Amino acid sequence: MAELTVGSKVFYPSHGAGWISDSRTIEFDGQKKKYFEFKLINDSISISTPVDKMEELKVREVLPADKIEKSIKVLKKNPGVDPEVSDFNVLLNIFKKIEESSDIEDSIKAIQYCNFVREKREKEGRLIPISIETTTNDSIRNIVSELAVSSDKTLEEASKRFTKLTGIEVKEKSIS
Repeated sequence: MAELTVGSKVFYPSHGAGWISDSRTIEFDGQKKKYFEFKLINDSISISTPVDKMEELKVREVLPADKIEKSIKVLKKNPGVDPEVSDFNVLLNIFKKIEESSDIEDSIKAIQYCNFVREKREKEGRLIPISIETTTNDSIRNIVSELAVSSDKTLEEASKRFTKLTGIEVKEKSIS
């Protein structure tokens, strides 16, 4: 991983993409630690993280826009993939691990699993669990935010690009 500095474009798992907006040293209990502050494209909250925890938290540089676009095209051809688990609690644990991941392939997999479960339940006349909608929206938000930051576009522009490449309509609440 390249050295991250103020101004670096980053992806922060479970928060989305943004920029390192500031660096400061904070003293606590006699120990000084360097922190990065983040400005996120899809959230107004400010996040500060100790620099020495960045790798542990899986904060990384954003991917190049062309790599993101190439990766998400699979969703058009393969919008749903069987997660091959019958126990819904096991699936929820898979989603939890995906949420903590900084790998775009994991976000794509989450969307595919959710689409498969949604379609299957709709055919069976069953309710769609809120966790399926939440995981889908969070995964789309993460991809769209990274695409926006990487390509210097707005969330709306990145959403349109995501929809064009995947065939999946981005719900307004997914990106904000």
